[in-house]
Amino acid sequence: MSLFGQLFYKRRKYYDDDFDWENYTADSYQRRLKGDVEAEYRAISTEGQLHYDAATGHVTSQGDPIHPNQQLILEAIGQLAPASVHEVGCGGGDHVANAAALFPHVGITGGDRGASQLDLALSRHPQLAGRIGLQDITMPFSHRWPAPDMVYTQAVIMHIHTAVSHFVAIANMVRMARKHVLLVENRQCHNFLRDIRALHDGGHLDWDSLHLHLFEGSGGARAILLAREALDYPVLESDAQLRAGLKPSVRRLKRADEDSARGLFGFRKV
Repeated sequence: MSLFGQLFYKRRKYYDDDFDWENYTADSYQRRLKGDVEAEYRAISTEGQLHYDAATGHVTSQGDPIHPNQQLILEAIGQLAPASVHEVGCGGGDHVANAAALFPHVGITGGDRGASQLDLALSRHPQLAGRIGLQDITMPFSHRWPAPDMVYTQAVIMHIHTAVSHFVAIANMVRMARKHVLLVENRQCHNFLRDIRALHDGGHLDWDSLHLHLFEGSGGARAILLAREALDYPVLESDAQLRAGLKPSVRRLKRADEDSARGLFGFRKV
């Protein structure tokens, strides 16, 4: 972004959402990918560079390390053993491509709201043709979306702050997933536990039963795991528990409270 653009960023149409989604690839994604990820981690793994150990449930990388968030996602796929997986907000396609290479028996797909993002993904991973497609998770639910065992996000819901869009996104993900939803997000950007429970109590989630667990990767990353059945992972009771050990961000927590306050849950189960 130019200096002029930075000075007037607050006047931009999409300021409330952190990013201008229409220009996300050029404006932010590639810069962050090169500067924040690939400067320290290997984003694209070739055959044999990743290994999943079923005995420990850990993913190891030969050569350069992979990002802890990517490691967590791959470990969740290995441990939960879904037959199919879908990434909401697949961006440059690295997670989809690496998961498909490590777990070739699992049906892996991805969706993103940006056509330029999908173009970037196909330029980085031509083998993803037919596996990825346009998807705005804040749109009304589409029966053409995949219906996998597991749906996950990585740094997606944390950027959605307009109206009640993040509530819609979470509800749509649960409706898509047969068994599990994994949220790998900045845990201060929303009151995830409070909002998910409010959605469930208000009848907005498609699952009759809901279990919330903490999923921790061997690289130190942490995520929220929604499941239809109770699992052998730590149970999450509150956002305070989820945020344990984090330095509080007054700005993010204030915005999270404002976002939660927009939800209306008027009808209760009889």
